[in-house]
Amino acid sequence: MRSSVIIEASDRLAWHQRLASEASTAAFWGGWLWMWIPLLKRVHQLVHLASELSAWGPKVLAFAGPSLPHSLVAIAGTSGTIVAWRTLPRLRASAVPELPLSEYARRFELAEHEIEAGRRASTCVVHHHPDGRIDRIECRAPGAQAAA
Repeated sequence: MRSSVIIEASDRLAWHQRLASEASTAAFWGGWLWMWIPLLKRVHQLVHLASELSAWGPKVLAFAGPSLPHSLVAIAGTSGTIVAWRTLPRLRASAVPELPLSEYARRFELAEHEIEAGRRASTCVVHHHPDGRIDRIECRAPGAQAAA
């Protein structure tokens, strides 16, 4: 069985949030790939000219105009932006301080031992009252198998 540290919970997002996330990811990747076009054109020109006249190599290298350095900077900047974008949710989530156990117990009107049991359990089922508050929590011990 393969175990992954990545938790994929996109199915829990609303459709418009999922659409915005996927569209922004596609736009960043599209922009990153688009930034490579000038460099690829220059490489193609170099290969084409080098195959015709190998003596023109130094002249061809001087041909690469100001768009090539700008393209390289743009590629590096876009790559950095994608990496920063990827780490942003982790940074935001870690900045939230955890509340003490007594505060959770007070807010959810539960006993502290029930919350502790839920944290230790591998699976919990939370039963709600019709008005939305938590009635009780059923916890299954770590390693316990579900009844079939």
